[in-house]
Amino acid sequence: MEILIAEDDEQIAASLKKNFTEDGNHVMIAKDGEEAINFTNSIFFDVVLLDWRMPKVSGIEVCRHIRGSGSKVPIILLTALSEIKNKVEALNLGADDYVTKPFSIEELNARITAVVRRYQNNSNELIFSDVSLDLITRKAQTPRGEINLTAKEFDLLRYFIIHKGSIMSKEDICKAVWNLESVPSTNIIEATVKNLRKKLEDNNCKSMIKSIYGEGYLFIVE
Repeated sequence: MEILIAEDDEQIAASLKKNFTEDGNHVMIAKDGEEAINFTNSIFFDVVLLDWRMPKVSGIEVCRHIRGSGSKVPIILLTALSEIKNKVEALNLGADDYVTKPFSIEELNARITAVVRRYQNNSNELIFSDVSLDLITRKAQTPRGEINLTAKEFDLLRYFIIHKGSIMSKEDICKAVWNLESVPSTNIIEATVKNLRKKLEDNNCKSMIKSIYGEGYLFIVE
């Protein structure tokens, strides 16, 4: 996942980045609210973590700006404020969740998984890097134009985006995309992956699909 951490406490930000990076995520840190706004204006993130009290622009105002721009990116507020009125204010402004400091990384990971899953289940669009999948029209778009995908290539790309950052076995891919209980003796998975990889690379979406020997595939942006 692409994660933005907007946190002026360098120790907390560094600790979170280390944990998320070790799990295979790509992480950016904004040291204040102004920088967070600049990042969210130009970069697509899978989730945004906002400290409530930040220099220049508060986390709650960053949340207000993000929602005002029309973005539906999942937002989690991180704060030492524990009063119900603060939580209500955050949720009313469009935050998806609210975590009170101090918190465990296990709890935060669970909250992130929940808000991202909820967003994906309620959205008609999936986005990863600059690839956008319209789940209604079943079209894949990039800033360079549409990627002409077959039905199975589209289903495979959708599966890759949903499970980005995690190693996906051929068995799981086969079941989810082809509705088969076991991997067939043909090279249909490898061939479809190869074709999809080429089409992405032809649209300058380089190095997204990685083959992991003996395990399956990994979908990332280098």
